[in-house]
Amino acid sequence: MKKIILAAAFFLIALGAVTYATPWYTLHQMKTALAERDAAALAEHVDFPALRENVKQQINGAMADGIKATAGADNPFAAMGQALVSSMTNKMVDAMVSPAGVVALVNKSVVSSDGRVSEASEVGGAETQPAPKADSKARYTASYAGWDRFVIRPAARQEDGGGLVLRRHGLWSWKLSEIEISKAMAAR
Repeated sequence: MKKIILAAAFFLIALGAVTYATPWYTLHQMKTALAERDAAALAEHVDFPALRENVKQQINGAMADGIKATAGADNPFAAMGQALVSSMTNKMVDAMVSPAGVVALVNKSVVSSDGRVSEASEVGGAETQPAPKADSKARYTASYAGWDRFVIRPAARQEDGGGLVLRRHGLWSWKLSEIEISKAMAAR
């Protein structure tokens, strides 16, 4: 009887550990897909509809704030300008945040063996730019922000915000569902 209880306890602990580690494994798979320039594998880890909506909301919100600050809240042309900008932004986001956009991103970037991403010197070419210095390797923090939310942020500028958000899909699957635009980027 003790052996059965011990085996069940071990199984539950192992199951909990595996469940806890799944976002880091998904992050590893995404980095591997980028390194191998496998757009299809990278696209498997992206929830495109959720990501498109997230990016549209953030860009349209930042644009609305900029228009109000520049033109004033009572300007009748501000609403017309916002509608025009919003429709153009929505179309651009739909085109960029898509499987084809991921293919373009992967084809125009090269990941070195130590994990750094740089643009290719020619589109589709095998040549790369000279590798940056070793201490310029991207550093990031990754942590849970809830049961179904996992956030990856650059380690250097935590206070700026910005990062990638993975959302749980099922018990062990995670997908990129949000991009938090940093304060500095939104101010542009």
